[in-house]
Amino acid sequence: MRLAATLAAAGLGAIWGSFLNVCIARIPRGMSVVRPASHCFACKGRVWARDNIPILSYFLLRGRCRHCGARFSPRYALVEAVTAALSALVFWSFVVDAPGEPLGVRAARFATYFAFAAVLVVLSFIDLDTKRLPDIITLPAIAVFFLAGFAVHEVAWSERAIGAAAGYLLVRLVSDGYYYATGREGLGLGDGKLLAIMGALFGWKAIPAIVLLASVTGILVSVPVLLVRRRRARRRPRHPPLLLRRLRERRPPSPPRGRPRRPRRFARRKSRLVRFWRPARWPTSSWESWRGPC
Repeated sequence: MRLAATLAAAGLGAIWGSFLNVCIARIPRGMSVVRPASHCFACKGRVWARDNIPILSYFLLRGRCRHCGARFSPRYALVEAVTAALSALVFWSFVVDAPGEPLGVRAARFATYFAFAAVLVVLSFIDLDTKRLPDIITLPAIAVFFLAGFAVHEVAWSERAIGAAAGYLLVRLVSDGYYYATGREGLGLGDGKLLAIMGALFGWKAIPAIVLLASVTGILVSVPVLLVRRRRARRRPRHPPLLLRRLRERRPPSPPRGRPRRPRRFARRKSRLVRFWRPARWPTSSWESWRGPC
């Protein structure tokens, strides 16, 4: 019975994962997640219900559109599978593994924490694509999860209110301090809004653990990526054909055919004076740029 209920929760998560794919694809483009219906971005052909089965449809169609044959990213099946796994994990942790709690409380915890996991999935993939966390998701989520905390009955509302404020202010202080110290942006405020969501749900006591876990995860992910990029950069030849082609394209244009028309004496003196005080990076005519700075 428990296994069947967990599998049903996984199926529900896969169905919601299909909707999360719509959010990930449309929200950064400013499109509605309701209308129009699911369609192919290449041929605008509608995706029918038989082709919209979570996870299975991707493999049945071999990752292609039924109408035009355009390839679909395997990320669609990945998002649905991840959402199904998270749904099963949340259901097992807060419903199956907590038999002493009332059924209403367990259902409220499952709905709240599954919605929180779904928001993290959407924000993660949008961040991978655009390096941004849209306010249309983060700002309403702060209020929604703060109110959902009343149904969970785990953290007092005062701690959650302090956590929402402290989560945003912590990132804001770090971001502004880095900007005033270096003159450039080093941390986006979207991270502060995401930390405010977590503080609004888990309270201010969970913020240090969340920051520590996020820092360790970032180090474990970024360091191998940087090492791989550095190794690939060392293996590259100094003058690959593509680089030579780009250098050839950036070569200054050839001089015009025939003898160039000489300007008047006054205009010639003025142009020399202007070229003397003008830096080399300023745009000049093709003839002057070919001859080089004076």
